Amino acid sequence: MKLRYFSIEEAEALIPTLTSILQAAQETKSMIEKKVEQWRKSHKKMSIVDETVVRGQVDFLASQLETQLGEIAELGATPKDLDLGLVDFPARIDGHEAYLCWKMGEEKIKHWHGLTEGYAKRKSIKKRKNG
Repeated sequence: MKLRYFSIEEAEALIPTLTSILQAAQETKSMIEKKVEQWRKSHKKMSIVDETVVRGQVDFLASQLETQLGEIAELGATPKDLDLGLVDFPARIDGHEAYLCWKMGEEKIKHWHGLTEGYAKRKSIKKRKNG
């Protein structure tokens, strides 16, 4: 798959879709955590059949989560932190490769960061132009 560079407008157009995917993925992750916690608390009392059922449920949910995160990658973006709802979009900023950085809940793409930087080093887009 060829790397795609996003304009701010192209990335912003995906926000509703990304929000929906991330909300579903966060819910799936929460269900996995609940199942694992349920297993931790009672696995010593569980029958082999019950333990196998719980393991199968966790495996199914993990597969579902992988699919959900894969949907983001198929759009050309990169999920970075599911809990925070962070997604990066490959872009060119002032002629250099960088990432447009979006956090779930933000209505617009407001930040970017370099390829080797992360969320903590993100910079305001107002100071830079896309291109």
